[in-house]
Amino acid sequence: MTPALLGNLGVSLALAFSLLGLALSLLAYHQGDGRFLKGAKALVLPAFLAALAAFLALEWALLTHDFSLAYVARNHSVHDPLWVTLVTPWAALEGSILLWGLLQTLYTLLASRKPLDSWRATVVLAVLFGIQVFFFGVMATIASPFQTLPNPPSDGTGPNPLLQNHWMMAVHPVLMYLGFVGLSVPFAYAVAAMVVRRYQTWVGETRWWTLIAWGFLTAGKVAGMWWSYEVLGWGGYWAWDPVENASFIPWLLATAFLHTALVQETRGAFKAWNFAFVTLAFAATVLGTFLTRSGVIQSVHAFAEGPVGPAFLGFFLLSTALGLGLLSRVSREVRDTAVFRPLSREGALLLGAFFFAGWALVVVLGTFYPLLAEAFSGAKVSVGAPFFNQASLPIGAGILLLMGVGPILPWRRPRAEVVRNLYMLLAVLLLGTLLGLLRGYTLGASLAVGLFLYNAAAIFLLVREGVVARLRAGLSPWGFLENHRRMGSLVVHFAVALMGLGIAFSQTYRLEVEKTLYRGQAWEAGGVRMEFSGVRALDEGRRFAVEASLRTDRFGEVRPRLHFYPQMNSPLPSPKVVYTPGNDYYFLLMDFDREKGEWASIRLIVTPLVFWMWVAGGLMALGTLYILWPTAKREELKGVSPA
Repeated sequence: MTPALLGNLGVSLALAFSLLGLALSLLAYHQGDGRFLKGAKALVLPAFLAALAAFLALEWALLTHDFSLAYVARNHSVHDPLWVTLVTPWAALEGSILLWGLLQTLYTLLASRKPLDSWRATVVLAVLFGIQVFFFGVMATIASPFQTLPNPPSDGTGPNPLLQNHWMMAVHPVLMYLGFVGLSVPFAYAVAAMVVRRYQTWVGETRWWTLIAWGFLTAGKVAGMWWSYEVLGWGGYWAWDPVENASFIPWLLATAFLHTALVQETRGAFKAWNFAFVTLAFAATVLGTFLTRSGVIQSVHAFAEGPVGPAFLGFFLLSTALGLGLLSRVSREVRDTAVFRPLSREGALLLGAFFFAGWALVVVLGTFYPLLAEAFSGAKVSVGAPFFNQASLPIGAGILLLMGVGPILPWRRPRAEVVRNLYMLLAVLLLGTLLGLLRGYTLGASLAVGLFLYNAAAIFLLVREGVVARLRAGLSPWGFLENHRRMGSLVVHFAVALMGLGIAFSQTYRLEVEKTLYRGQAWEAGGVRMEFSGVRALDEGRRFAVEASLRTDRFGEVRPRLHFYPQMNSPLPSPKVVYTPGNDYYFLLMDFDREKGEWASIRLIVTPLVFWMWVAGGLMALGTLYILWPTAKREELKGVSPA
């Protein structure tokens, strides 16, 4: 047995089990025979085990330096450290599709364990098996991770240096895939609900799955921002790169669904919107994969170019047509008939969902406009960060405004005490903004201060209201913590407000300076005094490094680096970042004296409040986990939680 043989066998079996499972699921639906459904469920575990065997075969090939596999020869080297070797399966096209396929079988396995009526279970399984057929079909035909070479080399080139320059490579892609693949389950539930025409119960079940996927997507995006911040050498965490945009779009649409799903659960409204948001969120994951894998765009993720673009484009069109086609068929049955009041919680939630969906549309237009312009007119145009920043600013401010007022508003129509709370929040917003202006901040930064305080005040009011309600009911005041959904969402809202504050200040007050220093020369910039002591060269086997030594008066000695990889013509910066709650200090070695090491060009970037963005990312993940954490006392809290 060789890795190639085991891997090809695993992919073939996973494809065969998925095809058979798809056929049995469709038979179970059309024949109404539970034996076919039982047979389909029996194939879920074998498909997962076959996919797992294929994935382990690739790890086996990497760990044993089996360069007879083309994937290993292109993306691995005997000089790679162990952690890089272990994460290389998702460092390039074929391996990442294999990881996607493995996670898809895992989600199908978990979804098959959830109790559903037999009609919906058959459709859910058919959709999930169908997705598996696509991925394993791609691996079996045009993107095999186990293609062999007739004349294997003695060593490979190693993975893209950008991917082995930071440990976050081990985390960020896996989190993103868990989020992307996780959105396939809500899509399957939505299709099943529309096929069997049962429009209400699916949304509560789907909201749970969507929260899992949303949590992974959020953690993956924050991890990616951190990776960009420390690896790409630009000192920024977001560049509106097309592939960054592609992963942002499903996150926005899933966020929109999480808000309108709450309305359907509580008031039975917005059914059509929920079907649309779930369909588009899943389709956006496929569209993003098309962008990443097709090579039609230039981006920092262009390492993943490959021949699978048309296949993913076709799958995107098929998924979208399936979801929206079904929605068109049942549109009359899911139309809202209840009276809609804009000044109510459902009104705020729908408006917030429109903001998220509108933001997604803006990102789609900005990302695809250069492609469309070139396709129809031949003109090469670009849409850069200024467009996205200007378009996102009012949308982000609107979301932060609604985020504070939405949970305060009751369902249907506001009461007198709610109106008083709204006036108080408005006063906090104005005072916070005025306070910022008095401190000399720009209008945008001052508004960010006001919105942060406004949201903090809204959370305080909600918590206070919950505590008072429990005290009046003779219950422990701390029992409100057991309302996981409410408390988790408040933590997430606070984290979003904190991240908004960090983004506003880091974008407005970023300081970037650069100077060439000679040995022994001192330089004071950004509140830091530093003295250049020289450079030293390091041979680290898989790469060559040059390290500058700077003695600072605040952080001791810092050593920014340049890494030289054989695969790259230009050096890769490896900055030294000093994190503090107030400012981040980003030391970057730009150039150096290659003969005597007597001088070096140093760039210093000082960025305020970036530290709190990573804290906010952690809080968002914790808040999501708290919502999902099981509780046995949910029923007890009904009627005493904040309105």
